[in-house]
Amino acid sequence: MVETPLGRVEIPAEPRRVVAIDSRISLEMALALALPLIGYSHSRARPWVPVPASVPFLAAPPDLEQILMLEPDLILCPDTSPHSEWWPLARLRRIAPVLPSNHRTHWRGNLSRLAGWLARTGAFEREAAAYDERIAALRRRHAPALRRSLLTAATYDPLKRRLMVRSDGTGYGFVMPAQVLADLGGRGVEAGRLGPYGEVALESLGGVLGQVDGILLIDLGDGAPTALAREPLWQRLRAVRAGQVHVTQGNSIFGSVYTAHHLAGAWDALLTRMPS
Repeated sequence: MVETPLGRVEIPAEPRRVVAIDSRISLEMALALALPLIGYSHSRARPWVPVPASVPFLAAPPDLEQILMLEPDLILCPDTSPHSEWWPLARLRRIAPVLPSNHRTHWRGNLSRLAGWLARTGAFEREAAAYDERIAALRRRHAPALRRSLLTAATYDPLKRRLMVRSDGTGYGFVMPAQVLADLGGRGVEAGRLGPYGEVALESLGGVLGQVDGILLIDLGDGAPTALAREPLWQRLRAVRAGQVHVTQGNSIFGSVYTAHHLAGAWDALLTRMPS
């Protein structure tokens, strides 16, 4: 029996059939703790997530009948929206014990809590130590740029023609780009200067991002960076004119330890472009 935000939950001492509902937080945590996965949902695993080819991608949104047929003995699911079709945590509890995660929590907190419930703290400590070592090295390497620069991570919506700045404090919670920037000791754009979910209209780019020194542009695979490059207001930004923009491929907005490492590399690439 373990105490969770869902109350007391009875879980198997050694899970043997684990389903990860979300391919970002849930899947990454399951892999980091070497849990025996039998399937995952939401979206295909990102290229940097080492999911074995033998682990199937299930229906998305989750198909409860499909999951029931798999006979899991443990399910991992975010508590984002427990009655929604994408994260149906409340209904999943009728199939098997569910352990939750929270997208407003640093990946370290989510992974540490899950490891504690499953008595796998050694695996968590190894993952955390490797990440801390990498972050410490980057902080030393880029100390001057981190100290004096204002940085931001963003995605671009070419249909709505607006930038989505991935800062902490927006309606999306403590997103991964903001987590890793905070770990590095960098300064980001404050959420209070953005729309409720981090949105910035093109006509407001100069006022909101005019003083930003470096931009990490996250390419979701929809051709957005190419479309954004055609926008004159984007080209006028100081960071863009100085060539201090790095485009990183793949959706890295949510995740866990593997996405944290991916973003550490992306911030490293951006900081390498900054004046020494």
